[in-house]
Amino acid sequence: MGENVKVAPVHIYVDNEIFNIPLQSLTTAEDVCIEVSKQLGIGPVARHLFALRLHRSKIWFNPGLRLSETRANAEYDFRLRYKVPSLSRLKKIDMKAYDYYFHQARNDVMNNEIPDISYDKYRRELVGLGVADMYRVMLEKGVERDMVESDYKKYIPKEVIKHHFFFIKKPIHDCLGKIKKSVQHDAWFVKGEYLKQFEEMAPNYLSEEFKALIDDEGCVETVLLKVNPFHEEQPGVSVRYDGKKEWHQLCTIDDLCYISVRNDGTVEISRKNGIPSYLKFHSIPLMFSFVSLLDGYYRLMVKWTFNLCKDVPTPLLPKLHALKCHGPVGGEFSYAKLEEKRNSAPGCFILRQSETKYDVYYIDVCTRESSKPKSYKIE
Repeated sequence: MGENVKVAPVHIYVDNEIFNIPLQSLTTAEDVCIEVSKQLGIGPVARHLFALRLHRSKIWFNPGLRLSETRANAEYDFRLRYKVPSLSRLKKIDMKAYDYYFHQARNDVMNNEIPDISYDKYRRELVGLGVADMYRVMLEKGVERDMVESDYKKYIPKEVIKHHFFFIKKPIHDCLGKIKKSVQHDAWFVKGEYLKQFEEMAPNYLSEEFKALIDDEGCVETVLLKVNPFHEEQPGVSVRYDGKKEWHQLCTIDDLCYISVRNDGTVEISRKNGIPSYLKFHSIPLMFSFVSLLDGYYRLMVKWTFNLCKDVPTPLLPKLHALKCHGPVGGEFSYAKLEEKRNSAPGCFILRQSETKYDVYYIDVCTRESSKPKSYKIE
């Protein structure tokens, strides 16, 4: 790589690596996410769950943002941003994405970055997660038990070590001994058990909160906004007024119609029912972080081909629209759509991205010779 080529340092949670992605003047956050996904083996479907975040901050970049416009020497985190309703489904769709989610959750536990998980409430469970992680490394990388135990600080959360620096080694040794004597499992089983315990401890993991000002019938008040599409009682966007304890549901993701933004950090949220809501954020980057979150969830859950906000475009969409091409929907979806829309009439076709490989396209064509469409790879 030439000395004058700019790069985007992207922090990866698998083995704590940094990928240096070459930057051109037109390189977008979406371009970088695609390149990182390719290198990690994350497929074209699951990669839409990921986004770029300014390193160790709450600032997220919308897909169309050109990284040349961000601050000089900026570093980024590649994270699974959009919560899924079922981890088992994620594992079935894309094992590499599931594995990355495990490493991301593990990193956040290690660095005490999850508000739901406090040392006072979960001290025993945190030690348990650390021991499970040590066992996972023994299985996955063939590391001997005594080596893992001597490096225990790599696996036990920092909060636990801070409180139990002199008394942590024996419980770890005893727990690993019991696990070793039990039935042998593979690393995937251990990751699954780790995440099962983790989800019980942090059911709101990946929900995001934002401070803003809300215009409530001419009265401006400070509020805390929470976005969690799968919350049991108030899915979607919830709001809590400053000084109050109660949360109120603003809208579900499905309720959203359109979002517009202003240069002063104000967001107008239009819904299917009710008057628009006006929210003013403390900074433009935080405003776009909020809008890109809602837009991403809307595309994943409601209408994949539509951006809620014209100022937060997804670069891929106009390209696909120009080609009259579907995204990585898969053959079964395509066949069902041809049956539903055109009764599989001969000559009808759908052009689509491959759901397993990047930069590969297929055309599914209905013919007289076959009751099922035939798929051809575009060369």
